[in-house]
Amino acid sequence: MNKAEKWDKNADSFQKVFLGGENDYNGRLTAFLAQLASLEPGDKVIDIGCGVGKYGKILGRLGCDVTLSDISPRMLEFAAENMAEIKTPWRTLLLDFETAEPSGIGEYKLAMSTMCPAVHDLETVKKFSAISRGYCFLSMFYDWQQPARDEMFRLAGLEPRGLHGDMKAECEAIVSFVREAGFEPQVRYESYCWSDERSPHDAAEYILNRYFEPQEHLPELKARLLSAAERLSKDGVISDGVDTVVVWIYWTV
Repeated sequence: MNKAEKWDKNADSFQKVFLGGENDYNGRLTAFLAQLASLEPGDKVIDIGCGVGKYGKILGRLGCDVTLSDISPRMLEFAAENMAEIKTPWRTLLLDFETAEPSGIGEYKLAMSTMCPAVHDLETVKKFSAISRGYCFLSMFYDWQQPARDEMFRLAGLEPRGLHGDMKAECEAIVSFVREAGFEPQVRYESYCWSDERSPHDAAEYILNRYFEPQEHLPELKARLLSAAERLSKDGVISDGVDTVVVWIYWTV
């Protein structure tokens, strides 16, 4: 499975979260970006790894001219649906940012990428900085606690798995790459907490799709996860709370 197919597979769950509405963290982040870049109607913004367009829609409502870029065609299909009511200019752009040739040099007042692996090394930091004529913003998970997920692994007799590696080290590496690229990074830490309600079947599918490769999707594994989910559920529902710390890394170009 290539990168695009991986994100295509998860697009439905991203859209489900989007349809659940905005939360406090989304509001805090958008307000920060608007203040950071002094955003005004007509300002050009690009969101690398936009997903289903959550922040694109918010920035579009502020009057920004928004480019929504992602490696996943399915994510961009949802993004286009979600942006349909926005009257200010917007567009979607199918792009593997890591391998694509730089384009739009100095075109955007704000280049942003939230919770996306596209900007991850010195070369992609340089490319990301080059497309901005004002500000760059990245957000990354710094810490992640998900007790119900971990308990499901335990009840299924499986070794716990996480979505991320050494998050703190990865964040520190990005800060170093920004400095190496010739910019002075600013760093801010924000809490981001939420809870998802799932049926046992949906919880088992969530774990299976998010944490296991397709070749691992054997009937025995599915049965173990479903059994664990049923044991964990209360009145047929699993409340999966997630407590995270997010680092915001931003700089002027």
